[in-house]
Amino acid sequence: MTDMSRTTFMKTVAVAVALASLTINFGLIDLIDGFTGYVDQARNQVLDVGWGAMFGVIVPLGLLTQLRRPERRIAGIQQLAIVALALALAGVAGKAWWYLALALGIAVACAVLLALHPTRRTFFDAGPRLEPMMLALAAVAAVPCLVYAWRMISAQRDDLPPLDAVSNGLHHWTVMAALALVVLLLVVLSAIRSSGWRIPAISASIATGAWAISCLLAPTAAPGSEGHTWAYAALLWSVAALLVGAWPRTRDQSVAAAPRLQAT
Repeated sequence: MTDMSRTTFMKTVAVAVALASLTINFGLIDLIDGFTGYVDQARNQVLDVGWGAMFGVIVPLGLLTQLRRPERRIAGIQQLAIVALALALAGVAGKAWWYLALALGIAVACAVLLALHPTRRTFFDAGPRLEPMMLALAAVAAVPCLVYAWRMISAQRDDLPPLDAVSNGLHHWTVMAALALVVLLLVVLSAIRSSGWRIPAISASIATGAWAISCLLAPTAAPGSEGHTWAYAALLWSVAALLVGAWPRTRDQSVAAAPRLQAT
């Protein structure tokens, strides 16, 4: 298989997996329902946005960024691997064993995409320097994310209501824990500046912002919410992460001018 046909096949797989995440895995509909409350009469807004942020934002963004210059964006594939890892950890911790099947499916998709990726050998490479602002944002988010993840895992282990916050047979408590872990790990990934480091930074920002807005739209004591004060704090954090991730830097342009193509 030539390099061009390999890359074309990779892009096809990326689109297929992204569409599956958005549709049959309810990423898009749960994201929308989290803000509108149309499907379940606003009973589970925050929990729905959690599922939607994971499978309607983070997974598709990591995949669809591979459609243009994937050789500069291995971070999108790393992002998918982080999702699989976080889902597996949250599933084991919360004794939600079917989440392991979901994590395995995402891991298989990640492995296929990595095998086809033009710069697959850079998967474990860090950038030449750390991104100090992203490192600071990771430090700020570490304790809140870990505490929130533990609270969501405890809710899953205790089978707390609502019982109908389910997508494809998987209760949303576990995905909320995984989301907190993913956001933290994505910011750390951005801080080490792997190729395409802005992808996880922006993905973490959008996902956190979506969760924060859903908390503000929902009652303070809504399942999955930490109250309006924490929601405002998370919203400010997400804006800061977005600004750091999206702000252009001249040194990035020089790095992008010489992408490392190491396909075999």
